[in-house]
Amino acid sequence: MIVAVYGKKVFQKQAYRIQLYIVTMANSKFITLLHYILLDVIFPSFCVYCGKLISNGDGVCNNCKSIINLNIKNYSGEYVFSLEEEIHGKRKWFLDDGVWLFKYEEPVTQLVYAMKFKHNKSIARLFAQYCTEAIDIMKWHFDFITYIPVSKDRLWKRGFNQSEVMARCIGKRYNIDVLNLLNIKNEKIAQKKLSGNERFINTYQKYEIIQDTSNIADKSVLIVDDVYTTGATINECARLLKINGVKHVYACIVAYAMLKELII
Repeated sequence: MIVAVYGKKVFQKQAYRIQLYIVTMANSKFITLLHYILLDVIFPSFCVYCGKLISNGDGVCNNCKSIINLNIKNYSGEYVFSLEEEIHGKRKWFLDDGVWLFKYEEPVTQLVYAMKFKHNKSIARLFAQYCTEAIDIMKWHFDFITYIPVSKDRLWKRGFNQSEVMARCIGKRYNIDVLNLLNIKNEKIAQKKLSGNERFINTYQKYEIIQDTSNIADKSVLIVDDVYTTGATINECARLLKINGVKHVYACIVAYAMLKELII
């Protein structure tokens, strides 16, 4: 049984890498057709919840989507900033505003887990749809979109950066360029292993700007991320953008979690 489960996981990872390769090579009608044949026939998608074969590209079948309660909160920056300061004390915020779509609890936790650790890119696209709905409500004006980077090791294991996938879907929706502005220059201890204060220390100077910033000077930038715990990562990235000339930084984050409630 253990061998069978392990073999299935290996097959799933290899299948996903084959899909990535085909998407990359999809520069002709024939290759594009072959890509969809492989996705729908050889490597079909299944619902995260019930396991039913699906073709809607959302990672969740229509039946489960109607049953599960995706309780959209759309927490505002004002609410989160004040709540965070009650928990962690006063701090300097470099974000001008933000929106947090969900509380980090079921069924959102299961969707995030499937997206990050089961190579389910469809869920990232589903979350991006909810992000655009929240952004429409906020009525921000931003010139560019970027995303929180992941380590090279995580990128290799997962096959994609879930925040980048969401950012590119959002960029397509608004016809706004998505820029790869940030990089992890110092891959320290994983954030999830640290306390709130340790997270802020760990993120300081962990990231760097990786391209010429003259085109973003005096511009507004939207940062996209999946899960917010203490705000250490998003605030440090906003700080970097600000000291490199960005005028306004906004954040759209899928889920908001208190540290004690974080399960992954």
